[in-house]
Amino acid sequence: MKQLIRVIAAFAALVAVPATQAFGADFRFLASWDKNYPGVTHIAEPFIKNVEAATKGRMKLIMSGPETVPPFEQLQPVGSGAFQFLFTHGAYHFGTTPFLAALEALGGDSKSRRAAGVWDVVDKHYQRFGLKLVALTMTPDGGYNIFTREPIGPSGDLQGRKIRGTPTYHSVFRMLGASPVVLPPSDIYTSLEKGVIDGGAWPVVGLLGYRWYEVAKYLVRPAFGYVAQPIFMNLAAWNSLSDADKQMLLREGRKIEDQWEKAAARLAADEEKALLAKGMTITEMGAAQKAKLKQTWSDGLWELTAQKAKKDIDELRTFARSKGLAN
Repeated sequence: MKQLIRVIAAFAALVAVPATQAFGADFRFLASWDKNYPGVTHIAEPFIKNVEAATKGRMKLIMSGPETVPPFEQLQPVGSGAFQFLFTHGAYHFGTTPFLAALEALGGDSKSRRAAGVWDVVDKHYQRFGLKLVALTMTPDGGYNIFTREPIGPSGDLQGRKIRGTPTYHSVFRMLGASPVVLPPSDIYTSLEKGVIDGGAWPVVGLLGYRWYEVAKYLVRPAFGYVAQPIFMNLAAWNSLSDADKQMLLREGRKIEDQWEKAAARLAADEEKALLAKGMTITEMGAAQKAKLKQTWSDGLWELTAQKAKKDIDELRTFARSKGLAN
C-alpha cells in the first residue's frame, strides 16, 4: 500500500506540471540501485551529465533510487509516465517480461550484437510496455560471480549451501548443489552476518561498495555471464521530443555503451584486487563444474525465460542463432 501511494504521488506530481516543463526541461530518472553500485556512478551518472551538457542544461535529469520505488516495481511507473527514464536490470522486471534476462544468454560483444540487430529487437519488444531503449550496456563475459562465507568444498561445489540470487542465477546454483534464496539486495549483509544464507551472487563490480567482504570471505571463480543494464525512456516522453533531441539521446547512449564495455573489465580487476586486500580469498570451482558453467548459465536462462514467455523467447533464440550469437 505504501508503495502504491508513492507511485500515485509521483504520477500526480508529474501531471501537475505543464507538459512543456515536464518533457522539455525536467526529467525524472529512476535507478534500480543506490550510489554504492558502480553501475550508477559509471553508467547512469555519466549519461545524465553528458545529456545535460549536450543540451547546455535545457534538459535536466533528476535521479531517484530504490528508496523511491523498489527495484522489482520500477518498470510500470516508468512505462506509465510517472518517471521518464529508467536504469535497471532484466531480472528486476522478470515478472512483466523475461526478454532482457534472456538476452544475457547471447554471445558476442556490443558491436556484433548491434550489427546483428539485437539492439533493435530489444527496443521493439519494450515499446509494448511504453518504453524506448536509449542505451543497452553490457559487460564482457565473466560479469557475474558468487561470494561465500566458506570456501568451495572438496567436491568442487557448494553442496547443501543456501545462496542468494535472483532466478536467473538458479541454474548455476543448482549445478553447484546449492539451494537458491531470493532476497532484496538490502537484506544480503544481515543475512550473511546471521548465517541465514551462505553466500550470494552479484555482478563482479559492486561487492566493495556494499561491504559484503566483511561477512563473506570468499570469491568463487570463475566468474560467468554477460551483465545487461539498459537505460529506457518513457515512450510518450520520447515521442514528444524533437528529432534533434532523440538523436542526441541515442548518441549519448551509444557513448555510454562503448565506454562501459571497455571500463567494466578494468573495474572488475580493480575491485577484485581491492577485495583481496580487504581479506577475501579466491576459491575455485572443481574442474567438472568449470566445464559445465557456461553452458549451464545460457541453457538455464533460455529455459527459465521460455517458461514465462515461450513465444517471445523462442523467437529471440531463433533470431540469435541465425546471427551466430546463440547455440
